[in-house]
Amino acid sequence: MPGASGAGSTAAAADTIGFIGLGTMGAAMVGRLLATGHSVVVWNRSRSAMDALAALGATPADSVHDVLQTGLVFSILSNDEAVQEVFSAAELAAAPEGALHVNMATVSAGAATALDRLHREHGVAYAAAPVLGRSTVAEQGALTVLAAGADADLARAMPYLEAMGRRVWPFGVDPAAANIAKISMNYLIIHALQAMSESLTLLDANGVNASTFVDVMADSLFPGPVYSGYGALIADRRYQPAGFTTRLGLKDLGLAEQAAAGAGVALTTAADLRDMFEAAIADGHGDDDWSSIAEVTRARSAGHPPTTVN
Repeated sequence: MPGASGAGSTAAAADTIGFIGLGTMGAAMVGRLLATGHSVVVWNRSRSAMDALAALGATPADSVHDVLQTGLVFSILSNDEAVQEVFSAAELAAAPEGALHVNMATVSAGAATALDRLHREHGVAYAAAPVLGRSTVAEQGALTVLAAGADADLARAMPYLEAMGRRVWPFGVDPAAANIAKISMNYLIIHALQAMSESLTLLDANGVNASTFVDVMADSLFPGPVYSGYGALIADRRYQPAGFTTRLGLKDLGLAEQAAAGAGVALTTAADLRDMFEAAIADGHGDDDWSSIAEVTRARSAGHPPTTVN
């Protein structure tokens, strides 16, 4: 295979897998797979991301087609459209017999269902395994994996999922179920961000030490990475480097709204949360960590609202 020694026109050796999408998360996940002894063929639109991982032992591929020839491909791409563009009918039709694609991105339930159907129409198995955790967690192999798909497909992917995650949680055979679980989890995180934004702004306004409050919060009622990690970022106004951007947060909020509309569920706070995200982006925080929505509450509380969003 051009640019990817060890993978040819048929599926490669059992321990050679493919990985598509080498953003911050994807690169960290591939790094973990390499560190645990796996052989990984990688592809990304930008060559620089492949070159960086090649220095760690990954094998760059020239095309999506070449990666699919490994027979077992993991991917983490930015949104529905990116996944559907990369894993097109033409690409899937050229995949080897018995190929499996494990989609680790946060996509809509509708996209998951459509992708599952398209894959199976072309003889490719499909499973979903979105993750909880930032890139630093991925580097340590401590992600939480929410997995759904046929039992045999998940069993085949399990050694690699376990290399990337501290625990794999099963959500049944329908891949869309794992995405609904991830979307719902992100919706909870968004509420936590806004709740902390308001509480810490209240502390600031009264001259109370916000950092001490975050320590107490994480040590008592709300232990865990969401409150301790994001609470510290909000208290310190430290939004770079962004573990997960405000733009991506707004995308995931939209996925929750879309899933709720499809199921006839009323998300009564979603409109207010959307307002906070859109205002934060309009005020220049689109590429900051999504905890930067706290600055909207702070600005409005100080009597200086950020840019109005129409």
